[in-house]
Amino acid sequence: MAAACRDDGENTRFPFLATVRYLVAIVVTALAAIVVVMVVIVVHRPVEMGFQSYGYVQTQDYWWSSWTGDNVTYVYEPAKEVQMLIVLEALNPSGRGQIQANITFIHVIDMPGGASSLVQFCGYKLETPASFHLQPHSFHRYRRWVSIKRQGSLQYLYDKHHHDGSLGFPVMVVVETSYKPAHSETIINKTYHCWPLTFLRGEADTPAAGEIACKTTEEIGYGVTWQSLPLLPSSPPPRAQPPF
Repeated sequence: MAAACRDDGENTRFPFLATVRYLVAIVVTALAAIVVVMVVIVVHRPVEMGFQSYGYVQTQDYWWSSWTGDNVTYVYEPAKEVQMLIVLEALNPSGRGQIQANITFIHVIDMPGGASSLVQFCGYKLETPASFHLQPHSFHRYRRWVSIKRQGSLQYLYDKHHHDGSLGFPVMVVVETSYKPAHSETIINKTYHCWPLTFLRGEADTPAAGEIACKTTEEIGYGVTWQSLPLLPSSPPPRAQPPF
């Protein structure tokens, strides 16, 4: 009697097919497990906020006063006040939920020796935090004119940078924030460091600047520290007399 034909690979013209089916089943099972793990990771990964900055901190006027005589401009004292424009964008790159966020404090920091030598010449706490909601895949632009009036800061700008008017000088903008992802009661405090930016007087022919990605303390890998100017205002220098 002829042997019964069984589909177990023992009596087939292609005995390797059983092995192939076995390997395919293993691969499909592994892929399904990977997909499940990825879904779990995505679902439980925290919704994070990002920041980017416009490439400049622009002022309306130079940070010194001057006069012109005999077709020559003479610099002679710090400005009485400097208006500067801060532009930041908060980002929600995730598609998994909205973010409720606040900007609480902004520092503007000089970088005379690069990232290893930092001096804050302006820092302000928002009396009413800038609150906003970020929908998934959206951004919020924070744009504000800030006045520098403290004599110590104006004197510092004059002493260090009155020769940097046309080219500007590098600064870092540090943004302190708090935010809460959707479906969470946990408030997350994050500090973002935006650099290199250029502090300069805005002109009609100032070239457009690209976005500068801001980094958190965790992304930098260490805490950024800086010097602060004296709290007491500096005495203004004697006013120079025109040479004519």
